Formats: sequence, C-alpha cells, structure tokens
Amino acid sequence: DPSTGAAPAPVTGRAELGGLAGLAAVGLLLIVLLAAVHVTQGTADLGVADLVGVLLGEGTDEQAAVVVASRVPRLLAAVLAGVALGVAGAALQSLARNPLASPDTLGVDAGAYAAIVVTAVVGWTLPVPLAGGVAFVGGLAAAALVLGLSSGAGSGPTRLVLAGSAIALALGSVTVTLQLLFRYETVGAFVWANGSLGLASAAPLAWTGPVVIAAVAGLLALSQRLDIHGLGDDAAAALGVHPGRTRLAVVVTVTADIVETG
Repeated sequence: DPSTGAAPAPVTGRAELGGLAGLAAVGLLLIVLLAAVHVTQGTADLGVADLVGVLLGEGTDEQAAVVVASRVPRLLAAVLAGVALGVAGAALQSLARNPLASPDTLGVDAGAYAAIVVTAVVGWTLPVPLAGGVAFVGGLAAAALVLGLSSGAGSGPTRLVLAGSAIALALGSVTVTLQLLFRYETVGAFVWANGSLGLASAAPLAWTGPVVIAAVAGLLALSQRLDIHGLGDDAAAALGVHPGRTRLAVVVTVTADIVETG
C-alpha cells in the first residue's frame, strides 16, 4: 500500500493453492464415485443394494466372495495402474519439456513388450515377479539405448524424444515380426500389451503394489530436480542439477513404474 508502506498480501499464491485444493477435492470425489460404479460392474448380478449389504455384513457368502475375490482386486488394480501411468507420464513430460512425451515416445513400453514377446517365443512361463523383472530389463535396455543416442553434443529434450520414437518404432517392428512368425507362442503376449484388469485374486498386487508405490515416491522425490531441469540444461547445471543424471534417474524410475502395471 503506497499510503502505509505495507507489503501487499500474497493473494495470488493463496488463490492458486485454494484452486488446486478444490480441484484435488473434486478429482477425489469423482474417483470415489467411479470406483463405486466400477465395483458394481461384472457378470454376477450384484447391484448397489447388494454391495451395501455386503459392506454391512448382511450379504450372502456368494456375494461376499464376488466382491472380495474379483471386484475389489480389479478396482485396486485399476487405481494402481492409473496412478502409475499418470505419475510416469507427468514425469516424462517434465523431463522432456514436451506435453506429448510418454513412455511410448521414449521407447520404454516397446522395450518391455519386446522382452515379454521374446520370453514367450523361447517358451518360458514365468510368475508375476519374474515376468515383471524381464519387462523391466527390456524397458531399461531400451531406455539406456535412447539415453545413449540422445547424449553427447547437442543433447536435449527434442533429441531425447526423437531417439525414443525411433527406438520404439524399431522395437515395434521386431516384436510384430516375432508375433507373425510365432503366433501361437505369443498369444498370451497380446493380453500383456493391451492390459487387463481381470484378476483371480489380489496376489499379483502384493508384488506390483510395493514396486509402484516405491517408484511413485521416488519420482516425487525427484520432482524438485525436475522443476529445475525444466529451466534448461545450462540453467540446471548452473544451479547444481546434473541434466544427464536427472534423466537417468527419472527414466529408470519410470521404467520400474510402468512395467509393473503391465
């Protein structure tokens, strides 16, 4: 205020914070409503009234078994996959400084899928932890190749996305060729590539859940470095953030996050 000499109150910052809190509240409410609708969907005849009865302990044993063994694991898998993909996409967009960046454009998905297809061609039947490990190795190998091609003189977000797109196309062509040559052996790989929320139990979530939570926590811990990285490589280096190490840490963490939702 010019008459009193007092500093103006930070109204803008509070307004933005309040807007974000309101948006988060609306999003959380929508998630709860959609989750309630999602739980009532399925082949078994189980409506909202039956679901409420099960929650209150008044439902039949068959209804409780449907909810506990099928509907709840499916809902948890959907929430876990949504959180993993959302956080990974936001991290890669911040890393590449490009709103179009995604695990697809950086070759992570293509590398993980190629590793799964090769495993199917060889004839290995792996449990969930080992299959996730194979996909992680494939995605990490593709990411390492992308980082290697995009490093050096003239490295930057644009070169990173271009290298990732080229690697994704190359790996995609190899994967399709293997599927054409070994169509019977790779039938199960289609399910992994397209995604499925159908779970017979919550056992797979016991392995994938902690990995996704740890990866999301790691990306949140890297968020400050990503903010500084968004200023540009030169500015980030001047502020003490190494661009190459930041890209490596984010890509490795995103790879672990993405492949566990496959």
